[in-house]
Amino acid sequence: MIRVLPLVALSALLLNVSSAVAGVVTETSAFSFPLSPGNQNLSIPMFDTLGGTRTLTSVQLKVDATVQAKITAENDSAVSGNMGVDLIGLVKASTVGPLSASASILGSAGPVAVSASDGNPDTGPDFVDFGLLSGNDANSASTMVGLAAYIGPGFLSVLVSGSGGFSATGVTDSTIHVTDFEAFGNVDVVYTYDETGVVPEPASIVVWSLLGLGGVFLVRRRAARA
Repeated sequence: MIRVLPLVALSALLLNVSSAVAGVVTETSAFSFPLSPGNQNLSIPMFDTLGGTRTLTSVQLKVDATVQAKITAENDSAVSGNMGVDLIGLVKASTVGPLSASASILGSAGPVAVSASDGNPDTGPDFVDFGLLSGNDANSASTMVGLAAYIGPGFLSVLVSGSGGFSATGVTDSTIHVTDFEAFGNVDVVYTYDETGVVPEPASIVVWSLLGLGGVFLVRRRAARA
């Protein structure tokens, strides 16, 4: 005896097949400029709808920044002690509307033991060359509104601006010399979208064809009784 059972589970699964898929496009641009302060304007490709087949759903702005400088410091006080230096920096990326992301940077070196001031600048046991001091930070922000400003055939303008400063710690009076003070890094603009009109995968096409022929059935054979 043969029993024919409709394959209900498969039919229910096929009802959930969609012709829209989600995708992501990431555009990256590097920046580098002297501080402080300083800035650079980046041109990043806008989102392409590919003839209306892609719908932008959100935009994310990412900034990954490093601030660095070569630093020397000298104890100007009449007593010896320990001396260190701190670096602070802020790098901000901004685009149209309220979308902006800021990287807050901290770096430090020392402490190093120094003698009282010997009256000779840039040399002696009261002077320290801390070399290249740097700090790094990354941050991001996203929006799901005002997306029309990010769509088009041209370029999106992203302003990257930075500032920073230094301080000495451990001694009451000191002089800091800074050279090669700069900011650099990358800005990413991440477009998330839905794409419509996508052709189903081959496996889905086959199953839909079977349904068009009248459905899929599960066949089970039962042995005849003697």
